[in-house]
Amino acid sequence: MNYSYTFNLKEPNSNKETLIYIRARIKDENKYLKYSTGEKIHPKFWDSKTQFPKRISGRSAQAVGINSIIAQITRYGEAFQLICTRLEADETSLTVGRIKAELNYLFKRTKSSPGSFLNVFNDFIQEKRDLAKITKGTIQRYINIKQILEDFSDHAHYKLTFGSITNEFYVKFVSYSRKELRHKNNTLGRNIGFIKTFMNWAANKKLHRNFDFKNFEKTSSETDEVALSMTELEELFQFDFKNKRLEQVRDVFVFGCTTGMRYSDYSRIGKENIRNGQIVINTVKQKSNLGIPLNKYSTTILEKYDYALPLISAQKFREYIKEACKKAGFNESIIKTSFIGNERIEETIPKYRMISTHTARRTFITLSLEKGMRPDIVMSITGHKSYSSFKKYIKLSKKIREDEMSKAWN
Repeated sequence: MNYSYTFNLKEPNSNKETLIYIRARIKDENKYLKYSTGEKIHPKFWDSKTQFPKRISGRSAQAVGINSIIAQITRYGEAFQLICTRLEADETSLTVGRIKAELNYLFKRTKSSPGSFLNVFNDFIQEKRDLAKITKGTIQRYINIKQILEDFSDHAHYKLTFGSITNEFYVKFVSYSRKELRHKNNTLGRNIGFIKTFMNWAANKKLHRNFDFKNFEKTSSETDEVALSMTELEELFQFDFKNKRLEQVRDVFVFGCTTGMRYSDYSRIGKENIRNGQIVINTVKQKSNLGIPLNKYSTTILEKYDYALPLISAQKFREYIKEACKKAGFNESIIKTSFIGNERIEETIPKYRMISTHTARRTFITLSLEKGMRPDIVMSITGHKSYSSFKKYIKLSKKIREDEMSKAWN
């Protein structure tokens, strides 16, 4: 996919050289990326229609200088395209912060000296990449938290060293995350977890002996996620979209709802993975082998597409499945509750807007339990190692809870 961008001058009416920025609209969060290329040019050498330097022929010093600028800003454009393509392939939402973090990492934009906290963080990220023991999505999150730490350091005038990651840092970082970034508790908690992982890694490398980070609390709040009922799943499966694109995304989603697989796993299925009535696959996230029994839904869908599911990027999938569920009439109003610290935030939104790739896995787990499957059997199919992580996917319906209460007490 081609991701559009333009180049703009910082001061187009200046009578002296001015910085060139790369600019792009990031649709996922409806914001604009504006990032300095570090290159400067006099506006008289700038074509305002093409938003690009005017080409000068010949071998004059001026021509060589302009061609050098063109080559350099072209690198930024190519890097932007590459980053967006990789993030989408890794099922990561495109955001201004993530793209800036990747550009900073790629062009080594760091104010720190060799061996400093942030440069060691770069080494940490590179080692994780080289060892390939964690997913690309997790690598991206480490790049993001490094950028957040750098921004925090600038904003709070707090020098980051291994010795300064103390309770004072924790209090200031939590405050910054809540007040400036408006990070919800679960996002903040995840970021604290990443910082602790890095500090633990650095301690094992004998880079510091400061263990204050072990007392940092990871904040969390229960999330309002949705799962489809069996009736909704049947309605969606039978719905005539009269649109091939939406029909295909529906089929892939229902496949996830009836197998419990992650999108990153069922996007890799072929005939070779079907053995003795099971899908046999080594999962991307857990690096473990799973045997997932086929049922009438998953079999029908695989046969329909000759065992090659019609797959698209995770970003497009999230967009299209919302469109499909809206068309299928999933318009029930849902109150979505989240917390920033103790601040409660409520938003009323239609159900289709809450449906994403993870909804399929959550639906499978919930419906399997409602149908009487034992939790340990469901966990063996989904690949969950602990019940604590498994239970986060359970969204039993109001009717099931009422029926079970009535059965027990009436």
